[in-house]
Formats: sequence, structure tokens, C-alpha cells
Amino acid sequence: MENAATAPAGLNFEPSTEINIIKKELDNFIDQEVKPLEQKYDQYLGEDGMYNRADENGKMTPEFQEIRNTIRKKSAEAGYLSMSMPEDLGGGGMGDLAYSIVFEHLHNRNPDGFHRMMMPGDSEGMGGPVAPQPDNLTDYQKEKWVKPSIDGELTNGMGLTEPDHGSDPTWMDSTAEKDGDEWVINGTKCFSTMAPIADFWVIHARTSGEDGDVRGISSFFVDRDNLGIEVGKYQRYMGDPLSHQAFVHLDDCRVPKENMIGEEGRGLLDQLKNFGGARVYIAAHCVGRSQWMFDQCVEYAESRKTFGEPIGTNQFVQGMLADLRADIEQTRWLYRHAAWQADNGEVPRWEISAAKLRGAQLWNKAADVAIQVHGGTGVMSSLPFEREYREARMSRIVEGTDEIQKRTIAREFLDLD
Repeated sequence: MENAATAPAGLNFEPSTEINIIKKELDNFIDQEVKPLEQKYDQYLGEDGMYNRADENGKMTPEFQEIRNTIRKKSAEAGYLSMSMPEDLGGGGMGDLAYSIVFEHLHNRNPDGFHRMMMPGDSEGMGGPVAPQPDNLTDYQKEKWVKPSIDGELTNGMGLTEPDHGSDPTWMDSTAEKDGDEWVINGTKCFSTMAPIADFWVIHARTSGEDGDVRGISSFFVDRDNLGIEVGKYQRYMGDPLSHQAFVHLDDCRVPKENMIGEEGRGLLDQLKNFGGARVYIAAHCVGRSQWMFDQCVEYAESRKTFGEPIGTNQFVQGMLADLRADIEQTRWLYRHAAWQADNGEVPRWEISAAKLRGAQLWNKAADVAIQVHGGTGVMSSLPFEREYREARMSRIVEGTDEIQKRTIAREFLDLD
């Protein structure tokens, strides 16, 4: 698949011929594989769909989980689930720019559909494949955990954030101590992604060093059936009855030394390399969702009439849509430029933070505009905009808050050392 080596030279962020082919094939896949499932299981769609997806505890129902697993496996077979994964791990090796463009395209459609479960990292309970660097993984680890995840057979969770340490995980309290040929892990994680249904976790714990040191934190694969790990209270996203996260408690959790990922003390340091890509993909996701809402608003503004005229003739409506259109375009080129820089070997820290910051703000604004343009119907649960309004708010928190992104941007131009 396309990466920096095959991408057009220069500042050309337009989709290449190959990317456009992939987008078309993705659309065909959704029409042929996903939409028939939506028609068959329409009880999981619409204003009551989200409630039908969860049991009384907020865990994904077995029936809906089976639908999710079916889509994941079909997506894996078609190559979509692992498009962004390194070729050394059996993935497509797609570069950041190409993948983010495809990711935006995927989300430029009604968010109520099952298509949201096709790719990793999705808020609909996707639980994407783990993404350690190939050089950090042994053949045993690739075969036992990574490749089954890429094939859609296993779901992985992440254990990084802790109740007392959020934006700065280098102060984590979780520890891992060596005992013969095993590591003994103790600690508690919160907001553990996909914990309610995870088959295994990547757990970060301090093995050496002091609080605040990024070095000294190691990473481990921990299976769900390990007697020392327990899933605690489920945690639900804002306004969503489906639990995507949970507390995870590790009490003398023993894992063999073969479960350590990469070098001792470098687990978090190596993982930080992947955070930039995730932030770019969030920005692309936000642009896709915002573009879809904008298109719905335009159609409504042309067809909805008040006082004998389409509401689009009202300058207040025109102004809202004009501002939103400009913001979408600005954010689109912002994230694509950051992705292009990453593909070309640069380290665009502040550009990635700017893209994530503006992407999250854009999605929130787009949902607000969509509700305002649609008026009374916009706040009804029969339309997706009120759900978008609630879900968008989360984007300003995950993968680094707005304030963290602003700090990264400010450090680019402030010399205060």
C-alpha cells in the first residue's frame, strides 16, 4: 500500500490514484458486506440502537459482539483492519497521509452505521490491533498476540492511564518487579480501552527509575485469563450506555519474562512514538464526521422552508455554514500536512498537536451548528446530531486534552529554559 516512498513528491496532499481506488473499494465493501448486516440487525441502529447494544451493566451484548467480530474478520480479510500496521507484522504498511485520508473518508457518512467497526481505534468498540514497533517484538509475541489481532481474532486492551495520573503517565504508581523468570505487576489502570471485552492487554508499569522519568517504564502482554488481573467497574462514555472502558486491577499479576515488549525500561518511551499517528487519525476522523454533518445541513438548508423561503436564504444560516465550511477545509489541510511531514521523516510534534486540537474543536462546532440549523428536530434523538454533540465532546479529552496540545504548540515557540 501507499506510503512515503510512493507518495507524490512535494506539497501535494490530494488523494493519489491508488488512494482513490482504495476509497472506492472501501465503499463497495460497505455496500456488500456491512449494509446487509445493518438491514438484518436494524434493532441496533437508530435512536434506540445504542441501548440495544448494551446489557444492564453496559457491556456489549453477545449478539452485537458477534456482529462486531464478523465485521472485523471480514475487514481483516479485505485488508482494511491492518492497513496502517507495519508490513513486518503482516499489515498493509500504509503511510500516515494515505491512511488518514482513507480514515476521513470512512467517517464521512452516517455515524449510526456498522462501518465504524471496520478499522482500529474507533469509538464504537473497535479495539484495534496493538501497534508496538516490529523491532520490539519477538516471533513468539507476534504469533501469540499481534497477528491474531491483525486478523481480527483477538481484541486488545491498553493499560496506561491511572486514577491519580492522567496526562502525565510518567508518574504512574503501577510497578513490576522481577522474580526469577517472571515479572510481578501491581497497580490499577482506569480508562482501559476495550477492557470489558479484551482478550489481552498491553500493560505499562514502572520497573526502575523515579517518578517523572519516562525511562524505567516497561510494557507487558497480559492475558485476560491471568489470575492476577481483574476487570473492575465499567466506565461509559458521555451519554453512551455501552462501556468501552473499565478499571483494571493487577494484584501480584505474574507474567513470564517473554511477555515483556522490547527492552526493559523503554516500554512507554517506545509507545510514545505511536501517539502522534493516533492524534492525526483523530483529526481525520473529526473532519470526516464534520463534513458529513455539513453536507446534511446544506441539504436541509436548501429544502426546509420557513416564511415561504428555504432557510438557506437566511444570512444567519449562511454565516454558520460558511464558517463551518472554512473550518473544515483548514483542519483538513492541517492534518494532511502533519501526516505528510511524518511520512517524510520529520517529527512534526506541534503540527500534530495543532491538527488534533483543531480537529476536536471542529467536530464540536459542527455538531453544534448541525443542531442549530435543524432547529427543534436537531435536538431530537431521531436524528444523529444530538448524539454527535455528546460524542464530539470526548474528542477534546482523549489522546491528550486541548490543554496538553496547546502546551506542546507553545513549547515550539517559547524558549523558557
